[in-house]
Amino acid sequence: MKKYTEVFQSQFPNLNTDYLLLDTEQIDFDSYLDADLIIIGGGNTEKYIATYVNQQFKNYIDHMLNKGAKVIGFSAGALLLGEKVYISPNDHSDHQIKIKNGLGLFSQFLISVHYDYWNDKANKDRAEELVNVPIIPLNDHSCLVLDKLGNIIEKID
Repeated sequence: MKKYTEVFQSQFPNLNTDYLLLDTEQIDFDSYLDADLIIIGGGNTEKYIATYVNQQFKNYIDHMLNKGAKVIGFSAGALLLGEKVYISPNDHSDHQIKIKNGLGLFSQFLISVHYDYWNDKANKDRAEELVNVPIIPLNDHSCLVLDKLGNIIEKID
């Protein structure tokens, strides 16, 4: 987890870091109500969806956003933040495009991660035919900055 937190800790030395390992333990969300930053790292996208996409976690995220906390997702963690999740055929052993439900923090678009690394243009284009919104490609060192309502403030490549 240090790869996700080191940069923040270098900028904010008093940052208190706790880790929610939702796939391995029962979480008492009330113990994490003082968080200023919530990071969902990369991993197995479908396992993350099965683990994180539930009403209890969504309620916690919504509550924390309303308190002013920031939510950051990397790779699979970024994918599941949308209302719908585009899972590239390059992301799993079935090698099929999948569209799944996400946490719903944004709905105007979906995202594609590891876009150039996975050479995902043709897959993204086919997936866009399945959904009514654009799919925004993100490379490994790019990001989207969104406001609390899920609108894009900036895309950094």
